[in-house]
Amino acid sequence: MRYCVYIDGFNVYYALRGSFPHYKWLNYRKLAASQIGGRDTLESVVYFTSLVAWRPDSVRRHKVYIRALRSARVDIVQGRFTRKNATCHHCHRAYLTHEEKRTDVNIALRVVEDAVCDRFDRALIVSADSDLVPVIDTVHRIAPDKEIGIMLPIGRSGYDLKRAADFTRRMKERLLRTCQFPETICVGSGRITRPAQWAR
Repeated sequence: MRYCVYIDGFNVYYALRGSFPHYKWLNYRKLAASQIGGRDTLESVVYFTSLVAWRPDSVRRHKVYIRALRSARVDIVQGRFTRKNATCHHCHRAYLTHEEKRTDVNIALRVVEDAVCDRFDRALIVSADSDLVPVIDTVHRIAPDKEIGIMLPIGRSGYDLKRAADFTRRMKERLLRTCQFPETICVGSGRITRPAQWAR
């Protein structure tokens, strides 16, 4: 079986940020490889994310992480954040916030394109975002020989996704622990070091 794996970066990030922030230095290629059989092949691992440009320290850490992922042959697809006016439900005051854009569409387009171009037999989407249900339904309709699975980020539920998917995988703490990058990654003559704020 040929596998492609698609990671909704911020969906996983927010799941980890609460109770599991020490697992942010996650090697998604290693995680993806752990989900396939010995005779299967891992065709691609794609990480979808956006940079929070209004937080320079966060951007620096994120760019370090992106370099680490690229060193592990993970493809990066970036969306963007847009400013958005919102209203507080309690005091009804208006305030400015940011909303991630394009990630759902980017995931959808890549999964459908890979299905149509026959790049996988099985796809695994790592996300709990129910907006991705139509992606699964579309692939089932246009490429019924393809299977789409879901891995929900740790601590997240996703009834609609699980119902639509052909198979599900669990993101357990043990998996997160065993799929971390080393503290320092040697790349050619350079090094990529885990951000101090992400210390175990």
